[in-house]
Amino acid sequence: MKNKTIALALCLMTLGYALPLFSQSPAYYLPINFKQAYEAGIRAPDGKPGKNYWQNRADYKIDVGLQPATRIVSGHETITYHNNSPDELPVLVFHLFPNLYKKGSARDFDIDHADASDGVIIEELNVNGRLLDPSPESAYVNYSDNNFTLILPEPLLPGNTLKIDMAWHYKLNENSHYREGVVGPNSFFVAYFFPRIAVYDDIDGWDTWKYSGTAEFYNDFGDFEVSVNVPENYFVWATGTWKNPDEHLKQKFLKRYTSAIGSDEITNIITKSDLPYSDVLSGSGEWLFEAENISDFAFGVSNNYLWDATSLEVDPKSGRRVNIYAAYNQKSDDFYEVCLIARKSIDFMSSHFPGIPYPYPKMTVFNGLSEMEFPMMVNDLSTANLSEAIKLTSHEIFHTYFPFYTGLNETKYAWMDEGLTSYGESLIATELDTVEYAGFYFMEAYKQYIGHDFDVPLFVNTEYLRGQPYYFNSYPKAATFFKMLHDILGDKVFKKSLHAFVDRWNGKHPTPYDLIFTFEDISGEDLSWFIRPWLFEYGYVDFELTNFESKNGSYQVTIEKVGHYPAPIDIKITYDDGSEEAIHKTAKIWKNGNKTYILEKKSDKKIIAVKLIDKLGLDADTSPDGF
Repeated sequence: MKNKTIALALCLMTLGYALPLFSQSPAYYLPINFKQAYEAGIRAPDGKPGKNYWQNRADYKIDVGLQPATRIVSGHETITYHNNSPDELPVLVFHLFPNLYKKGSARDFDIDHADASDGVIIEELNVNGRLLDPSPESAYVNYSDNNFTLILPEPLLPGNTLKIDMAWHYKLNENSHYREGVVGPNSFFVAYFFPRIAVYDDIDGWDTWKYSGTAEFYNDFGDFEVSVNVPENYFVWATGTWKNPDEHLKQKFLKRYTSAIGSDEITNIITKSDLPYSDVLSGSGEWLFEAENISDFAFGVSNNYLWDATSLEVDPKSGRRVNIYAAYNQKSDDFYEVCLIARKSIDFMSSHFPGIPYPYPKMTVFNGLSEMEFPMMVNDLSTANLSEAIKLTSHEIFHTYFPFYTGLNETKYAWMDEGLTSYGESLIATELDTVEYAGFYFMEAYKQYIGHDFDVPLFVNTEYLRGQPYYFNSYPKAATFFKMLHDILGDKVFKKSLHAFVDRWNGKHPTPYDLIFTFEDISGEDLSWFIRPWLFEYGYVDFELTNFESKNGSYQVTIEKVGHYPAPIDIKITYDDGSEEAIHKTAKIWKNGNKTYILEKKSDKKIIAVKLIDKLGLDADTSPDGF
């Protein structure tokens, strides 16, 4: 009895402490590392950054060169690192993402043997003017797969900054193009090329995740000044604003370029008839780019690509415009339409969904061999038809909002950015293409495994998922979750909640709880009945029509929720005169935890058939349901 009394007292004390913090959504599982952030006032239970929110920052000034003949990428960078945390930092952790191709590195896929390299070689390391030995034998560095830890001569104190100078080089992959590498003869896409300081945050401390090829990225925000050096007659497209076009473009092409800025028409700046580049460019030298408050930088290089451009007003209130480009191989038939597709996609994003003006000054769609997003730039392969070009182009550009403008952690929570992006892409593709509804990537494959043991809850850390579980959770399952949440809240409230989330967290690092709590705060609803099972519990969707009866001109249809997950229902009623009626009910019909729902329908006509329609494509039992 004494032990029980003590336990009860402790329980009440805990509840008394926790309820003021989490009274909005007490039903959610909250890991200890998240709970600590809320208790410290770093994050608030209404979904806003807390009064004690902090975030570190790294600003980069980079000089990088690419030698096409040898594929050597070499550079020098100056990093100004701001420790805004309350913690003393005795070390800094760096990511060396090109080490994915280093001999002996752990990878999620095989690579061409010829692409196995020595990885990133740090040639020079200078901390606050002090030269340090960067070799593996040094007492100041510890290399571990795709990361290295820098042991600082003196700890970096809270509120202080540190300046790091570093020189490095590596060999770009040629045959195993995965998100970056050699694209084709004299064409390259260069990404993840510079040693970068990992995120140090309030949830996990240092992000010591080791990139192995599947899970994506989580980077701090900062300002970038980048100089790219390539040989004569090579063109550079990159993240950020191009600062010296007049030093590289001959007058005719400079005129085309400047006329495209502010124009609603598609301008073909470089066409087939303009090749070779010796007639386009006026010599070699630095290509200068600048970008403010972004989380990554990438660039594409070619001496034979075509180049289209246009512009779009994305914010009627301010008149702000975005410049849109497509750089592509002349044999990529679909890319002749990509600049227009990108323009229409950004217009839809800015005015309809998410309904937030595109936040950056430019977007370049570079014709590579991948399907990958970067700030102000995407690396897209050629597709077989216009429909696929629309889906891929809109999908990768939509990532501008998630994870770049709103700094989501793709490594741990791929379902957040891929789910929102997949849902947004489906809306755009449905609008731009001649299809009734554009589905989600991987949905058809996912249907075969719904409810299996590797069909895991959305909250599962995607850093530890591989293969099908990663792709199913991140794309179709997550996109369907957001589609259903939109359906539950209605267009006005859903968008108001999503806009509030973006307003609160752009340029910051939100977690799933910041998203959940914001939606509950703005909607004024307890959404735990829906969110809790989908995010934190195993389960699946399965409905059955269990009864149909007619009484005095009124019909009753009984639906049983056999599966664990709440979801909407769609019913098709067929009358004796051949007419049909579609009835839709949102997932709210399961809000009270009920296992059955009775649909009552009055009609003067005789009902001859009732059928349950799986419009979401998520019903685990695919056998026909109807009377």
